[in-house]
Amino acid sequence: MAEILTEAYRLLGLYDEAFRYCAVGTGEPARAEVDNNLIGRFFIAKAEIHNNLNRPDSALLVLAQADSCFDRTKNDYYHLMVQIDRMYYLAAFPDSVNVALRGFAALEGKVPRHRLPYYDYYYGATLARVGKWLEAIPLLRKSIGELKDISELHPASEAAELLMEGYRHTRRAVDMLTVFPEYRMMRDSVTREDKIHQLASANIRFETQKKEQENRLLTAEVRLQDTLLHVYSIAGVCALLLVFFIAGWMVMRHRNLRLRWQLEAQEHERADERLRDQESRLHELIAARQDLYEHNRSLIRQLSDIQARHRNTCELDSVMESLQSHLLTRKEEEDFRNAFLSVYPSALLHLREACPAVTRSEELFCMLVLLKQSNEELARTLGISVASVSKTRYRIRVKLGLPEGSDTDAEIRHIMAGEDL
Repeated sequence: MAEILTEAYRLLGLYDEAFRYCAVGTGEPARAEVDNNLIGRFFIAKAEIHNNLNRPDSALLVLAQADSCFDRTKNDYYHLMVQIDRMYYLAAFPDSVNVALRGFAALEGKVPRHRLPYYDYYYGATLARVGKWLEAIPLLRKSIGELKDISELHPASEAAELLMEGYRHTRRAVDMLTVFPEYRMMRDSVTREDKIHQLASANIRFETQKKEQENRLLTAEVRLQDTLLHVYSIAGVCALLLVFFIAGWMVMRHRNLRLRWQLEAQEHERADERLRDQESRLHELIAARQDLYEHNRSLIRQLSDIQARHRNTCELDSVMESLQSHLLTRKEEEDFRNAFLSVYPSALLHLREACPAVTRSEELFCMLVLLKQSNEELARTLGISVASVSKTRYRIRVKLGLPEGSDTDAEIRHIMAGEDL
């Protein structure tokens, strides 16, 4: 199990954990041939970890320990594996490259079939390191297929990269273009695999840190319990006082909230009352204007009697409008507007946004439309004829760009309420 975990953590890049499980396998003295072979494999795994961390010197020392284990058991197979790895690690030192090449040459023909992919790759990479591209290219080309067959994509992609570099140095552009798609595909697969490993290692680190934190918390909890045994009585009194304090605070908070709700309710009632007063004032102003209109109509009827007795004719509607050309006096109009804005604060803003060219008299017309005045009531309030009401409504329809057949009053109410057409 420790050997499997060592390899898994090495592949995930969790080298500290891998070293820890290596120590499990190499820490006990060997007592039999099986133990020596097992410890030797742990040393090989440990050497690979050192090599992944760019520590070839440490890797060589650990391989020597592995070799000593296999010497005791006279295991030629693992001894050969150690020799292949040693030659590759030696190639990392410039002054030892030739020694590594001689070692690889001496092993030629002696390597088992299932180790040939690594042998060919290591040998080809070492030849490439000293610039012997013509000898390295066949080995690298051969190792790519072999490594892919055993699903070793990382070394396969590195071998493909070295092979393309060899083609570049030997000016074999056609061969390089042939290898490039395969290299690109392997590189993408390696990148995806690395991402998966990174996610897995991050998850393992997280879980490990979580377990360590839980262990620390448990240890701290035990120590705390041991330390606080003699102060339980004081803690109980403090807890009781805290409960009383919280209960008092909750009572005061509930009382404050209740007072606040009462004040808000009173404020809402006052606001509603003010709103009702403003609405009443609006209707009083409109009623006053309509009374004035009825008075003007009485005058018109008198004028009609006079007209019937004389030949000179006059337009009664024009006479009526001349009797009262404005809605109210200037002050009364401002009072009406203020009362209207207190009830509908944003209505005029929406109207002006929809129709920037609206006039002051048209605004008054729209305000009365929002109050749902009929044509006759509009005429009486504004002091104009019903025909003039229709003309004003038509002008507003044109300015708002309303389609034919639509209900102009309803559209005006929608606009002043801030609703989309």
